[in-house]
Amino acid sequence: MTNNETDKFYMYKVLLLAAKGKYTVQPNPMVGALIVKDNKIIGSGYHKKPGTPHAEQVAIKKAGRKSKGATLYINLEPCCHYGRTPPCSDLIIESKISRVVISSLDPNPLVNGKSVKQLRKYGIKVKTGVLKKESLELNKGFFSKFIKKRPHVTAKFGVSLDGKISLLNGTSKWITSLDSRKDVQEERASRSLIFTSSKTVLRDNPQMTIRDSILLDKIIKQPDIAIIDRNLRIPINSKIFNDKSRLVYIFTNRKQSSKKFRSNVILVKTSSDNNKINIKECLRFLAKQDINSILLESGSNLMGSFLRERLVDELILYFSPRMLGSSAISFSGIQDIEKLSKKIKFSVSDMIAINQDLKLTLESQYV
Repeated sequence: MTNNETDKFYMYKVLLLAAKGKYTVQPNPMVGALIVKDNKIIGSGYHKKPGTPHAEQVAIKKAGRKSKGATLYINLEPCCHYGRTPPCSDLIIESKISRVVISSLDPNPLVNGKSVKQLRKYGIKVKTGVLKKESLELNKGFFSKFIKKRPHVTAKFGVSLDGKISLLNGTSKWITSLDSRKDVQEERASRSLIFTSSKTVLRDNPQMTIRDSILLDKIIKQPDIAIIDRNLRIPINSKIFNDKSRLVYIFTNRKQSSKKFRSNVILVKTSSDNNKINIKECLRFLAKQDINSILLESGSNLMGSFLRERLVDELILYFSPRMLGSSAISFSGIQDIEKLSKKIKFSVSDMIAINQDLKLTLESQYV
């Protein structure tokens, strides 16, 4: 293999290692590391959860003195500042590693490019950009928080073949199969927060929790919740408040409330436009709370608001092989588009069959 092929080979393994932290590392990024010497892996590691050693720290500890003259492969630029752990860049220098291959630079201003400069200053060869696209995809929420100043937003819907999410009277249980609903649990488990509306809570009284026993063994806590509730209509005994281990953010126009919510509920007074909550402001607030990724589970109205503001980064549709008719409720919630130039475009990134349903994953293509 050429040097480029070798670097891609080991970086692919690094990304697989990093993905082991999928359910536990948030708000930190998923990071894996390998130390290679004479074409043999002598150390490996991944970041398991906040407060635990970073991937490169684990790998260097396993490699020990053999690290001298070796190559370190890592999917995210090592840290160079003190946080819960000491700077990894210092440890790399001390271990006498001679070459570092990095997939993507850290978007955090405290790090961005600084570690690379430090390592090169001490004579360490540094190569960046290997499998960069795959690395950015793995940690898209982490990058979104720093680059877009908001979390990455994935909208999820179970829909009929004709794009409907419920009958006109609101009946929607169940359009999709049990297997598709189990897959939704997986999507929830890999997100920081579930975003919904007061209308959905009032209509369905959902828990919006992960209940799959296998996933419950993997996650540290249930994802937090955010609710748009302009007039604080949600009853305090709603099921969505039951789990005290997670935070529930309620975005409202009200300055205060006579309702006695539980201690895990945080009321956030936000600005409004034409009596509608400013969603961009909500997302900026959540990013400051270290929320990286959001799963939007709501009705068509809130979905329409997110689409109009060009805030949906990813769309997951679970298509069921049935039709509900023209009077049923559409998932998009957007007004009629009169010009094709105003269309909202997505590209298909994945498509799989789940029992009789079809799971379609799309990425936004905003102009």
